[in-house]
Amino acid sequence: MAAPTVRVRIGFTSNEFTLDDLVRGVLDTGELGGGVTLSDVTSDAQSISVSRGRSRDLDSFSTGNARIRLLNNARKYENTNTASPYYPGIEPLIVLHIDATTDGGSNYEDIFVGFVTDIALSYPDSSNSFADFSASDGFMKLANTALINASFGSQTSGVLVSSVLDNANVKYSTNRNIEAGVSTMQSLSGVSENTLSVLQKIERSENGLLFMDRSGSLQFKSRHTTFPSTPSATFSDDGSDVPYLQVNYINDDNEIYNIVNLTRIGGAAQQTEDIASQGKYLIRTLQRSGLYNNSDAEVLNAANFLLGKFNNAIIRFDDLVVDLTEASTGNQNTVLAREVGDVIKVELTPPGSGSPSQITSNEIIDSISFNITPDLFTIQYKLSNADVQAFMRLDNALFGVLDTDKLGY
Repeated sequence: MAAPTVRVRIGFTSNEFTLDDLVRGVLDTGELGGGVTLSDVTSDAQSISVSRGRSRDLDSFSTGNARIRLLNNARKYENTNTASPYYPGIEPLIVLHIDATTDGGSNYEDIFVGFVTDIALSYPDSSNSFADFSASDGFMKLANTALINASFGSQTSGVLVSSVLDNANVKYSTNRNIEAGVSTMQSLSGVSENTLSVLQKIERSENGLLFMDRSGSLQFKSRHTTFPSTPSATFSDDGSDVPYLQVNYINDDNEIYNIVNLTRIGGAAQQTEDIASQGKYLIRTLQRSGLYNNSDAEVLNAANFLLGKFNNAIIRFDDLVVDLTEASTGNQNTVLAREVGDVIKVELTPPGSGSPSQITSNEIIDSISFNITPDLFTIQYKLSNADVQAFMRLDNALFGVLDTDKLGY
């Protein structure tokens, strides 16, 4: 079976009209306001690595990163080479777009969209040269802007996210999908802080998700949207569904908390605890402060919500690796379509006798990593257990069963 065909494109050429520029300043050849022409550099690609997501489900999402090694024997990627077809566009903060197709190019699935942050040239011997392009997704743009003495009225979490993005010092007009949110945030004044930091405080106050998706669109999901849903794909080692190369089955103490202490700005600390869990696992405290919630009562609800998720040891699968060079076209499409936050089902058949004969678990994808060369195409998922996050939902066949699910808020 053939691996998916990867395509790498870089926006060396802008068709934006630029005064006094010999290339972009010619009348009737450029556009006012800008635009980017993507150049296909796939034929020079030697290796591709991509990583997006978070380490665990209590963390905020990190800036997604990609690294592309391109063969540079023709000196096409040297910014001082005036004969390069990409001159003078070989510079930081140009667009990098990676996608893949399984049907010969009729349809492509995005893998990464971001901005080049570094171009490193290397010359390992007298015959070869390589250009290593490093890139970051749109979180990088947010991390490099700041609110200056900003004020916001009381509004739901998602509306506040949009207000921050629209602030005159941020001007984040890029693709975005912002849900309204469930929690109401308090009025804020005199906010002078890194934009990404503020947005992640809103994310924690909502107990939602804020991430950059594989197409470069900023996503904000309320906690009700992030409650686990029916698995979007099943990964199995018994020859059914999507096969995987390896998986780890983890039973550790990384996410055991039996005291949860939360404080909002201007409010009193709200604490809840589980005495039985403390007797079993020792005292383990989760503490958050500076939340934007509008009331102490909602902060207490959030503390109870987190305690209900993390008061016991969580057995989970992790580090699931899929080799797409060995997968069918249908399974390749299933894997390429996955996104962080998706729920998947993992099935493991251990060697030897025992009961049950197969271990199954619903898992949330926390991060996605790609490792691609001409002979390799693997994807690795970091996972967290979705079953412990199952909260009661009326009229839902999976999460509406009495005495099996927790009440959310």
